[in-house]
Amino acid sequence: MSDLDEYSRLLNDVYEYSVDPGQWGILLEGVTRFVDGRVGQLAVYSLKQQRKPTWRVWGYDHLAYRTFLYRHATEDPRLSYILSNPGRVICGEDGVDADQFRASALFREVVEPMDIEHSLVSYFAQEADVMATICAMRGRAKGPFGGPEKQKLGLVVPHLRRAFEYYAILDEAKAKVDDIGAALDIVDAGIFLADADLRIAHVNRAGEAMLKGGEIAIRSGKLVLRDARATRQLGQSVAQALAARRGEADLPHADHLEVARADPDEAPYRVSLHPLPQVQGKVNLTLRSQIAVVVRAPGRGAADAARRLATTFSLTPAEAALAAALAVGASLADFAEQRGVAMSTVRSQLKALYEKTDTRRQGELVARLRESLDLTLA
Repeated sequence: MSDLDEYSRLLNDVYEYSVDPGQWGILLEGVTRFVDGRVGQLAVYSLKQQRKPTWRVWGYDHLAYRTFLYRHATEDPRLSYILSNPGRVICGEDGVDADQFRASALFREVVEPMDIEHSLVSYFAQEADVMATICAMRGRAKGPFGGPEKQKLGLVVPHLRRAFEYYAILDEAKAKVDDIGAALDIVDAGIFLADADLRIAHVNRAGEAMLKGGEIAIRSGKLVLRDARATRQLGQSVAQALAARRGEADLPHADHLEVARADPDEAPYRVSLHPLPQVQGKVNLTLRSQIAVVVRAPGRGAADAARRLATTFSLTPAEAALAAALAVGASLADFAEQRGVAMSTVRSQLKALYEKTDTRRQGELVARLRESLDLTLA
């Protein structure tokens, strides 16, 4: 099988199997083989402590790997480096000193016996209090993952992000109801299930409420936006997303679209596109649908942004508050005045942010913080 055929089949697996954890092993095998790995792990973690992670492993005994995951994963010195690089494809060992890593108990007791010294990782999605990671691993004999493998996984990650953000949107809702239509109605985002021409098959309750506002409409059965240019952009983005889903075009990123509101004082809608599996569950909602158009009105405040940044970069509450403020354009002086703290304190917190985000300049820091927050759909 050629690389192109393998890639095309893999993209199909991403969208077909992401909605069903029971099928993740098939998806994981495809991704791991595609990047020339020997062992693969796919995990979806809840930021809510009461929910256990949902994960799969391929290429290693399930029970033995579970022991590693639950007893030793938190000891992994590579973890902070992985979590501080959201959306990127990295080699996990690049974030630690090689000699110190090999001298650690984790390496001696877990990594070396399992022969998984080298790792290719992406922490690729975070939504609805869920974050998702994928990792391909191999041993010392095969050597570190290089540029070609990073490029291959980089082709897949935007599709993983789109597929698993949609999974995260539905996961918690589906735990409360059996019917997918009812699950969609629980979600606070507007969800419009459509075909390639944006003909609508289903709209959830939040979407129906948005239709009443007049900025989004269904005309002649098709989804349209108040701004004709934005409607054309949406149509082009849908065509690109579906072409990429078929392996006919590259998808370099999975950015969200911004749709201006009628009131200039209102923040724009955030729109994301999620190609759908061909058949989803027992309900006949998606047989005529190829894509889910998800529309959110901005609503997450500084406290929520601070919480997410604290989780991603292991920040203290004070550091997280500064990070959230910088991410939305506040200056150091503004933050110091608002919080009633000395500039020397703020500069000390800024220095800590540089260290924890592996950045050196304020512009670079702000870009990294915004990149992390943009992994959400809000």
